[in-house]
Amino acid sequence: MSVASRQAPWSRLQGRPLGLLVCILLAALLGGCPKPHIHHFTTTPPVACPGDEVTLHWETNGPVRLASTPEVAGLGRKSSSGKQTVTVSGPTRFRLEVSRVFGLRKELTESEVESPPKDLPYGVVDAEGKGHFTCSAQTSALETSFQLDGSQISSNVRIGQVTNLNVRPLVIGKGAVTETAGKGAKAPGFEGQPAQGLWQLRVPLEEGESCEDALESVNGRLIIKLQLSCPR
Repeated sequence: MSVASRQAPWSRLQGRPLGLLVCILLAALLGGCPKPHIHHFTTTPPVACPGDEVTLHWETNGPVRLASTPEVAGLGRKSSSGKQTVTVSGPTRFRLEVSRVFGLRKELTESEVESPPKDLPYGVVDAEGKGHFTCSAQTSALETSFQLDGSQISSNVRIGQVTNLNVRPLVIGKGAVTETAGKGAKAPGFEGQPAQGLWQLRVPLEEGESCEDALESVNGRLIIKLQLSCPR
């Protein structure tokens, strides 16, 4: 075997254009490195008032960089997974970027925090099998409830208006307040109350109406609109 044939692989590359060598090196690096991937990136709650805290939670397969518009203090480069609580001054768009191989491969995503005023529609969209409702001859009504908690809105978010978007009268209850709203009407008694908490909805049965008929009439159509606001 000649001396030339016994040369090391690197020796055989000598004399080739530098650009080609760089391409070969990059191809080797990229081929052996996993693609950057964002498993999840969330902001909780997604609706908050100015001055409220929200928590960013992320999980990726590489170091990340966090940024926001408008700028929020304390962001920047972070480890591949973690969480951080920050204070927002109003509507804020958060951006997460993960990169691998000296930044040659990147993936990014965004998550947004909204601030009232905004509307929050709530609908019981699947009444099949009566899973969301109770109905009895004693109450003469269909009844259901839903909970708004800190995973959806901050504790400072307040109620402005509550509107019944149904074709039937609706009895709305929260805490010590109960209001009856007709078709398309508003229930003003909740104005200024915290939006978080247990909301109860009741649809009175019409004379001679069965639970099954009432259930059919509201199936997928029992919707209310909560107008959210922040303390002034």
